[in-house]
Amino acid sequence: MKRIQLTFPQRSDYLNSLKVLNKPKSSKEYHQLIEASASAYFETNRLTRWLFIKRFKLALAYLENIGQVDSLLDAGTGIGFFLPTLTKVAKNVIAIDNTEYSLKYAKSMCNNLRIKNVSFKKTSLKKLPFKDNQFKVIVCLSVLEHVSPNELPIVIDHFHRILKPGGFLIAGYPNEGSHLFKLIQTIEPLLIRPRVIMILKNKRKLFDVLGHVSNSKQIDRAIKNRFEAVSNKSLSFLQLKLYSLGKFRKINRN
Repeated sequence: MKRIQLTFPQRSDYLNSLKVLNKPKSSKEYHQLIEASASAYFETNRLTRWLFIKRFKLALAYLENIGQVDSLLDAGTGIGFFLPTLTKVAKNVIAIDNTEYSLKYAKSMCNNLRIKNVSFKKTSLKKLPFKDNQFKVIVCLSVLEHVSPNELPIVIDHFHRILKPGGFLIAGYPNEGSHLFKLIQTIEPLLIRPRVIMILKNKRKLFDVLGHVSNSKQIDRAIKNRFEAVSNKSLSFLQLKLYSLGKFRKINRN
């Protein structure tokens, strides 16, 4: 397969240049965009930017190894940050998310960049309204940690059902669990994004903030019960494994 250029949208490609992120607000729109990592994609902090870019590069390497495909599902697209690249490796892309504001911004970005081969659908991962064996590839980055452990098997079963025989799941999620990782998780946002943390601690509970509810071991176990690991790599910093990104092949098990 011809090498694909990794292409990221700019803030100016989005509706109103994502001005809603400039000042923390108690609004459903703001919370949905924060949880979709809209602010983190444009962070100037080098470690944050490195991790985000590195995971997309690795995911793209997996996709290039698979080759051009007819159908791809971007499961949990958020604001569609990976879509300009995904639409180069698949003839048809369906991007899904369960939040209306994230999808609105993703649609605006694709319209501005004149991306035509992507369609959008608001849906939950637990109720994927797609046919059996519909997709060759599913890409799911930084999403499964937001799914509760008891619901992970349901989501993975849906992925298995809608993938074509021999199809691939490319899944990425943080390596949460160790005490050191938890310490970094606590300190990093306070130092880098204090305004975001301030508003997310709003105790009025006006919004459904998912947070991270499953760790990497739970996600690994759910995936490997239905898929065969083809490649699984960790993104590390100072020997600390921050993020896992794997390519898994659909297998049939009774």
